[in-house]
Amino acid sequence: MKRTFFTLFSPILLLAACGTSGNNQGDDQTPGDSLSQDLIVQQLEGDSTIYGLACEGSNDSIIVILTSIDSDPDTIDILDARINRRVFGRPDIGDQVAITMDAERKVADIVINIDRLKGEWCYQVMPRLRRRASIAADSAVQLPANFPDSLRKKWFQPREYGFEFRRDNAVRPIGMQRPETERHPGPVEYPTLKRYRQWHIFNGHLLLSETRRDTLGHQQVINTDTADIVFLRRDTLLLRFTNHEQGYYRKSN
Repeated sequence: MKRTFFTLFSPILLLAACGTSGNNQGDDQTPGDSLSQDLIVQQLEGDSTIYGLACEGSNDSIIVILTSIDSDPDTIDILDARINRRVFGRPDIGDQVAITMDAERKVADIVINIDRLKGEWCYQVMPRLRRRASIAADSAVQLPANFPDSLRKKWFQPREYGFEFRRDNAVRPIGMQRPETERHPGPVEYPTLKRYRQWHIFNGHLLLSETRRDTLGHQQVINTDTADIVFLRRDTLLLRFTNHEQGYYRKSN
Protein backbone atom coordinates (compact mmCIF):
# COMPACT_ATOMS: atom_id res chain seq x y z
CA MET A 1 0.00 0.00 0.00
CA LYS A 2 2.81 2.41 0.77
CA ARG A 3 4.36 1.97 -2.67
CA THR A 4 0.95 2.65 -4.25
CA PHE A 5 0.63 5.82 -2.18
CA PHE A 6 3.88 7.21 -3.50
CA THR A 7 2.95 6.30 -7.06
CA LEU A 8 -0.48 7.88 -7.02
CA PHE A 9 0.54 11.03 -5.19
CA SER A 10 4.09 11.41 -6.47
CA PRO A 11 3.69 14.95 -7.92
CA ILE A 12 2.37 16.36 -4.64
CA LEU A 13 4.64 14.23 -2.50
CA LEU A 14 7.78 15.20 -4.37
CA LEU A 15 6.92 18.86 -3.95
CA ALA A 16 6.77 18.26 -0.21
CA ALA A 17 9.93 16.16 -0.32
CA CYS A 18 11.81 18.97 -2.04
CA GLY A 19 10.71 21.51 0.55
CA THR A 20 7.84 23.13 -1.40
CA SER A 21 4.60 23.46 0.51
CA GLY A 22 1.18 23.59 -1.07
CA ASN A 23 -2.17 24.83 0.12
CA ASN A 24 -3.85 21.77 1.66
CA GLN A 25 -6.14 23.49 4.10
CA GLY A 26 -9.28 21.52 4.82
CA ASP A 27 -7.77 18.09 4.10
CA ASP A 28 -8.05 15.45 6.82
CA GLN A 29 -4.52 14.22 6.09
CA THR A 30 -2.05 15.79 3.69
CA PRO A 31 1.01 14.18 2.08
CA GLY A 32 3.06 16.34 4.44
CA ASP A 33 1.39 14.61 7.38
CA SER A 34 2.40 11.24 5.95
CA LEU A 35 5.96 12.45 5.47
CA SER A 36 6.06 13.68 9.06
CA GLN A 37 5.05 10.21 10.28
CA ASP A 38 7.74 8.52 8.16
CA LEU A 39 10.44 10.86 9.43
CA ILE A 40 9.81 9.99 13.08
CA VAL A 41 12.64 7.69 14.25
CA GLN A 42 13.37 6.42 17.73
CA GLN A 43 17.06 7.35 17.71
CA LEU A 44 19.18 5.94 20.52
CA GLU A 45 21.54 8.12 22.52
CA GLY A 46 24.98 8.09 20.90
CA ASP A 47 23.64 7.12 17.46
CA SER A 48 25.04 9.41 14.76
CA THR A 49 23.04 7.80 11.95
CA ILE A 50 21.19 10.16 9.61
CA TYR A 51 17.56 9.21 8.93
CA GLY A 52 15.26 10.52 6.24
CA LEU A 53 13.43 9.90 2.97
CA ALA A 54 15.05 9.38 -0.43
CA CYS A 55 14.08 12.19 -2.81
CA GLU A 56 13.97 12.71 -6.56
CA GLY A 57 17.49 13.03 -7.94
CA SER A 58 18.90 10.02 -6.12
CA ASN A 59 20.89 7.60 -8.26
CA ASP A 60 23.73 5.06 -8.03
CA SER A 61 26.25 7.77 -7.08
CA ILE A 62 24.32 10.13 -4.81
CA ILE A 63 21.30 10.10 -2.56
CA VAL A 64 19.12 13.15 -2.05
CA ILE A 65 17.69 12.81 1.45
CA LEU A 66 15.00 14.75 3.27
CA THR A 67 15.65 14.65 7.01
CA SER A 68 12.90 17.07 8.03
CA ILE A 69 9.85 18.52 6.32
CA ASP A 70 11.04 21.92 7.54
CA SER A 71 14.43 21.69 5.78
CA ASP A 72 15.82 21.37 2.28
CA PRO A 73 17.03 17.96 1.08
CA ASP A 74 20.73 17.14 1.47
CA THR A 75 22.84 15.47 -1.20
CA ILE A 76 25.20 12.72 -0.02
CA ASP A 77 27.83 10.88 -2.06
CA ILE A 78 27.16 7.10 -1.87
CA LEU A 79 29.56 5.93 -4.61
CA ASP A 80 32.20 4.57 -2.21
CA ALA A 81 29.53 2.79 -0.19
CA ARG A 82 28.17 1.18 -3.35
CA ILE A 83 31.64 0.12 -4.52
CA ASN A 84 32.28 -1.39 -1.07
CA ARG A 85 28.89 -3.18 -1.22
CA ARG A 86 27.57 -1.30 1.78
CA VAL A 87 24.37 -0.02 0.21
CA PHE A 88 21.78 -2.40 1.60
CA GLY A 89 18.57 -2.20 -0.39
CA ARG A 90 18.64 0.28 -3.27
CA PRO A 91 16.44 3.21 -2.20
CA ASP A 92 13.47 4.23 -4.31
CA ILE A 93 11.91 7.68 -4.10
CA GLY A 94 10.05 7.96 -0.80
CA ASP A 95 11.86 5.10 0.94
CA GLN A 96 13.02 5.67 4.50
CA VAL A 97 16.80 5.32 4.73
CA ALA A 98 19.51 5.30 7.39
CA ILE A 99 22.98 6.58 6.54
CA THR A 100 26.27 6.60 8.42
CA MET A 101 28.76 8.96 6.90
CA ASP A 102 31.83 11.16 7.05
CA ALA A 103 30.09 14.43 7.90
CA GLU A 104 32.93 16.69 6.70
CA ARG A 105 33.26 15.04 3.29
CA LYS A 106 29.52 14.25 3.00
CA VAL A 107 30.45 10.74 1.88
CA ALA A 108 28.31 7.81 3.02
CA ASP A 109 29.87 4.78 4.66
CA ILE A 110 26.71 2.66 5.02
CA VAL A 111 23.26 3.11 3.47
CA ILE A 112 20.35 1.01 4.77
CA ASN A 113 16.93 1.04 3.16
CA ILE A 114 14.68 0.75 6.22
CA ASP A 115 11.56 0.14 4.15
CA ARG A 116 13.30 -2.80 2.45
CA LEU A 117 14.29 -4.16 5.87
CA LYS A 118 10.74 -4.11 7.22
CA GLY A 119 8.59 -7.21 6.84
CA GLU A 120 8.76 -10.90 7.72
CA TRP A 121 12.12 -12.69 7.53
CA CYS A 122 12.39 -16.44 8.17
CA TYR A 123 14.70 -19.45 8.10
CA GLN A 124 14.10 -23.13 8.77
CA VAL A 125 15.40 -25.14 11.73
CA MET A 126 15.43 -28.88 12.36
CA PRO A 127 15.02 -30.60 15.76
CA ARG A 128 17.45 -32.97 17.40
CA LEU A 129 16.87 -35.89 19.71
CA ARG A 130 16.22 -34.79 23.25
CA ARG A 131 19.24 -35.49 25.44
CA ARG A 132 18.67 -37.67 28.48
CA ALA A 133 20.08 -36.57 31.82
CA SER A 134 22.40 -39.60 31.88
CA ILE A 135 24.13 -38.54 28.63
CA ALA A 136 27.09 -36.19 28.81
CA ALA A 137 26.45 -32.71 27.44
CA ASP A 138 29.20 -32.99 24.83
CA SER A 139 28.08 -36.40 23.54
CA ALA A 140 26.19 -36.66 20.25
CA VAL A 141 22.75 -38.30 20.32
CA GLN A 142 22.11 -40.34 17.20
CA LEU A 143 19.27 -42.49 15.93
CA PRO A 144 19.90 -46.23 15.56
CA ALA A 145 20.45 -47.47 12.03
CA ASN A 146 17.17 -49.41 12.00
CA PHE A 147 15.07 -46.50 13.26
CA PRO A 148 11.65 -46.59 11.49
CA ASP A 149 11.30 -44.13 8.61
CA SER A 150 7.72 -43.36 9.67
CA LEU A 151 8.84 -42.05 13.06
CA ARG A 152 11.81 -40.24 11.55
CA LYS A 153 9.43 -38.40 9.21
CA LYS A 154 6.99 -37.68 12.04
CA TRP A 155 9.52 -36.39 14.55
CA PHE A 156 11.93 -34.49 12.34
CA GLN A 157 9.77 -31.78 10.86
CA PRO A 158 11.32 -28.43 9.91
CA ARG A 159 10.09 -25.38 11.73
CA GLU A 160 10.07 -21.78 10.57
CA TYR A 161 11.85 -19.27 12.80
CA GLY A 162 12.34 -15.58 12.27
CA PHE A 163 10.91 -12.15 12.98
CA GLU A 164 8.89 -9.35 11.50
CA PHE A 165 10.33 -5.84 11.51
CA ARG A 166 7.49 -3.41 12.09
CA ARG A 167 7.05 0.33 12.30
CA ASP A 168 8.01 2.15 15.49
CA ASN A 169 10.99 -0.20 16.03
CA ALA A 170 8.76 -3.12 17.04
CA VAL A 171 9.55 -6.77 16.29
CA ARG A 172 7.21 -9.75 16.21
CA PRO A 173 8.94 -13.13 16.68
CA ILE A 174 7.96 -15.88 14.23
CA GLY A 175 7.98 -19.53 15.31
CA MET A 176 6.89 -19.30 18.94
CA GLN A 177 5.37 -22.56 20.22
CA ARG A 178 3.56 -23.49 23.39
CA PRO A 179 6.07 -24.70 25.99
CA GLU A 180 6.15 -28.46 26.53
CA THR A 181 5.39 -29.76 29.98
CA GLU A 182 8.37 -31.13 31.88
CA ARG A 183 6.43 -34.28 32.74
CA HIS A 184 5.75 -35.21 29.12
CA PRO A 185 8.46 -33.71 26.90
CA GLY A 186 8.55 -34.77 23.26
CA PRO A 187 11.25 -37.03 21.84
CA VAL A 188 12.93 -34.15 20.00
CA GLU A 189 13.76 -30.56 20.85
CA TYR A 190 14.14 -27.48 18.67
CA PRO A 191 16.71 -24.71 19.05
CA THR A 192 15.80 -21.88 21.40
CA LEU A 193 13.98 -19.08 19.64
CA LYS A 194 15.20 -15.55 20.25
CA ARG A 195 12.08 -13.58 21.12
CA TYR A 196 13.08 -10.17 19.87
CA ARG A 197 10.61 -7.37 20.52
CA GLN A 198 12.54 -4.23 19.51
CA TRP A 199 14.94 -3.26 16.74
CA HIS A 200 17.12 -0.20 16.25
CA ILE A 201 19.88 0.91 13.95
CA PHE A 202 22.90 2.19 15.84
CA ASN A 203 25.82 3.68 13.86
CA GLY A 204 25.27 1.21 11.03
CA HIS A 205 24.70 -1.85 13.25
CA LEU A 206 21.37 -3.58 13.76
CA LEU A 207 20.35 -4.02 17.41
CA LEU A 208 17.81 -6.73 18.24
CA SER A 209 16.46 -6.68 21.79
CA GLU A 210 14.50 -9.10 23.93
CA THR A 211 12.22 -7.39 26.43
CA ARG A 212 10.12 -8.21 29.47
CA ARG A 213 7.26 -6.30 31.07
CA ASP A 214 7.95 -4.96 34.54
CA THR A 215 5.41 -4.70 37.35
CA LEU A 216 4.12 -1.44 35.90
CA GLY A 217 3.59 -2.96 32.46
CA HIS A 218 6.56 -1.19 30.84
CA GLN A 219 8.85 -3.05 28.45
CA GLN A 220 12.35 -3.49 29.86
CA VAL A 221 15.27 -4.67 27.68
CA ILE A 222 16.79 -7.86 29.10
CA ASN A 223 19.17 -8.75 26.26
CA THR A 224 20.40 -7.14 23.05
CA ASP A 225 22.15 -8.86 20.15
CA THR A 226 24.20 -6.83 17.68
CA ALA A 227 24.25 -7.79 14.01
CA ASP A 228 25.74 -6.34 10.85
CA ILE A 229 23.83 -6.46 7.59
CA VAL A 230 25.92 -8.37 5.06
CA PHE A 231 23.37 -8.65 2.26
CA LEU A 232 19.90 -7.22 1.66
CA ARG A 233 17.75 -7.78 -1.40
CA ARG A 234 13.99 -7.83 -1.83
CA ASP A 235 13.74 -11.50 -0.84
CA THR A 236 17.06 -12.21 0.88
CA LEU A 237 18.70 -10.99 4.10
CA LEU A 238 22.03 -12.08 5.59
CA LEU A 239 23.00 -10.96 9.10
CA ARG A 240 26.38 -11.41 10.80
CA PHE A 241 26.13 -11.86 14.56
CA THR A 242 29.05 -12.10 16.98
CA ASN A 243 29.67 -15.81 16.47
CA HIS A 244 27.69 -16.80 13.37
CA GLU A 245 25.94 -15.66 10.22
CA GLN A 246 22.26 -16.26 9.58
CA GLY A 247 20.45 -16.08 6.27
CA TYR A 248 16.73 -15.30 5.91
CA TYR A 249 14.14 -15.39 3.17
CA ARG A 250 11.25 -12.97 2.99
CA LYS A 251 8.00 -14.67 3.88
CA SER A 252 5.23 -14.02 1.40
CA ASN A 253 1.92 -12.82 2.78
